Amino acid sequence: MNIFFPERMKDLTVIVHGDYTDPVVNAIHEYGKIQISSVERDADISEHVTQGTIPEQARKLTEYEMKMSEVLDILQKLPGEEEGFMDMLKPEMISRVKREYKSTDELLAEVDKLLEKSATKIHEMDQRVNEIESELIELSTLKGDLEFLGDLDLDLSQVGESDYTVVRVGRISDPLKLKKAFSRLDNTFLRVEPGCNEDEYLFVAGAYIRDRSAFESALREGDARTLDFRAMKGTPAKALGKLGLDIKELEGERDTLMDELAKARNQWEGRYNVLLEELEILKEKVEVYQSFGMTEHTDVIKAWCPADHVDRVVELTRKASEGCAVVTAEEPEDPDLVPVSLKNPFFIRPFEVLTNMFAPPRYNEVDPTMILAPAFVIFFGLMLSDSVYGVVITLAALTMVWGPGRADKGTKDFGYILLAAGLSTIIFGIVQGGYMGPESADYLNLPGYLGLSSPAVINTLEGDGPLQLLIISLIIGLAYINIGMVLSLVQHLQRGEYRAVLLENISWWLLQPGGFILVGGEMFGWFNFSHGVVVLAWVMTGVGLILLLVRARGLSFFELTGFIGDFLSFARILALALATAGIALTVNVLTNLVGSGGGDTGYMLALPVLIAGAALLVVGAMKKRKRFLAPGIFLALAGGLGMVSAMYMFYLFALVVLLGGHLVNLVLQALGSFVHALRLQYVEFFGYFYEGGGKEFKPFKPKRKYTELISKQEVME
Repeated sequence: MNIFFPERMKDLTVIVHGDYTDPVVNAIHEYGKIQISSVERDADISEHVTQGTIPEQARKLTEYEMKMSEVLDILQKLPGEEEGFMDMLKPEMISRVKREYKSTDELLAEVDKLLEKSATKIHEMDQRVNEIESELIELSTLKGDLEFLGDLDLDLSQVGESDYTVVRVGRISDPLKLKKAFSRLDNTFLRVEPGCNEDEYLFVAGAYIRDRSAFESALREGDARTLDFRAMKGTPAKALGKLGLDIKELEGERDTLMDELAKARNQWEGRYNVLLEELEILKEKVEVYQSFGMTEHTDVIKAWCPADHVDRVVELTRKASEGCAVVTAEEPEDPDLVPVSLKNPFFIRPFEVLTNMFAPPRYNEVDPTMILAPAFVIFFGLMLSDSVYGVVITLAALTMVWGPGRADKGTKDFGYILLAAGLSTIIFGIVQGGYMGPESADYLNLPGYLGLSSPAVINTLEGDGPLQLLIISLIIGLAYINIGMVLSLVQHLQRGEYRAVLLENISWWLLQPGGFILVGGEMFGWFNFSHGVVVLAWVMTGVGLILLLVRARGLSFFELTGFIGDFLSFARILALALATAGIALTVNVLTNLVGSGGGDTGYMLALPVLIAGAALLVVGAMKKRKRFLAPGIFLALAGGLGMVSAMYMFYLFALVVLLGGHLVNLVLQALGSFVHALRLQYVEFFGYFYEGGGKEFKPFKPKRKYTELISKQEVME
């Protein structure tokens, strides 16, 4: 029965002589099949050992890691080449650097050498770039202020304070308010002129230095914002010209530095990534010591290991310690402490993400992925049920798998899920006759445009098709719910919960056939059953209800209605299939209506459409607005065709309606099918046996993205 459960784990205890702890840690780290846990979880051991601590070496590694990360952050924030759509579809693969095993001292010496060569220069260039950016922001503000002054005939060197006077230049929004504030002062002057902005005015004001306090108070009362030109000379126009040269010089220096940083990135970034990764791997190995238990001469390691890998771990430990270690493997005592590792066939493994989206299973709980995967794919195909839509999804999935999926496992797994869903949609689309909509004599689908027929085993929109699909959906639902009950039975037997088997499983397996005979035969007369069968049905129903009452007591009625609700919920398969076919048919109807336009009114529309398209093209070209170009080209083309024949213009419009409408229907219905196919798993199926909440198995292993260890076997042994 273990095939229905997560991978079986063993509780490992490794006792190793302190002189061989490092080689043992290196070996099990490179093997990467065990999860180290704190020795405190084993009370029998923890009371006889001292809890380990993080070695002092970890602090030094952290310092080096921070130095490397600071440089990498500088290099990685530099603007790179813009990625196009094709770059996203086919990302560049990272080439791993082959590395030999390095001791801590050897690795740190290599890092020191790299930092000495490059870090100081990179930091200096980055600091200067930041200084220039700050200066440019200040100069940009100053430039705006000078432009606001316009052609004001004033030597800016006179603005500010001297031994005898104080002069201020600035902006105001309410001239009357400022003039009112100055009206109470003597021996001052104020000049207000319209500024470059409609809602702001320029002012020039001055006073004797002895009246500075009252002068400044009046400026504040008038909500004046003074501008600082203490470092400027000459008129605003001359100062603006000099400022432009200063800005251009700073921008040139910045661009030169950015080019130098880009060269540094090309030269050093790969090296930094490699050494930083090795630092992080080494740091992880060092920090794990805090989980160990220690005595005067030995170290104690507690870990979880998949049962299939225990023998190999024992062998590696024995070789690495030269026989100075003891490994014991025991069955877990508390299932809630055991981490969970799912073990499914390779073609089912991508669907584990759907299980984990709900919650990973607990160690003593059934892993539903093996059942969820084919059920999800079938439900999705039945709901979307259009072969052309399935082909589009399949092509999109293959693009994900062969493109970005090469660089990202999550994308690859999701691509495989979509691939299976797309193939299912193709199959059930053929069964239900969906090819960009169902077949119709008046409104053509894709085969109809090609002069072909598209027969269906079950026509979703005609005759008994909807009823047949409803019956199939409900039969699938009843079977799937009972599969959930079977998994519940397996789970109860695994745990030895025999009372739950009687109350939660057998009760329903008595109620279902008994209820079917009584409702379908005695109540509605759909079927004829013999007297003995009816009596047996009453007995089965009665016993089932008694068992249900024992388990649920006052909530037994809601248990019954809940079961019926779960059963009827599978009718959503029909609902989604009807929605897909119905909207597709509507799109075909609209396409037919648009394509049948023309005649005299059609010719009247051609010229305005052509003019509108030309106008969009002109505006897009003059104002450099690319978003206007595509609709402009389309309208111009449509109008041009309409001038030849109105029929051509409407055919083009009909093509847009056809493709656009089906694309929207595909996206919306595929999303709906995905969500509802998942809902049938999470609510109707999982509710009978699954809770989740397990802890993910996190193996103690090096996470390598940029490096590859050449002599891995030597390190392990």
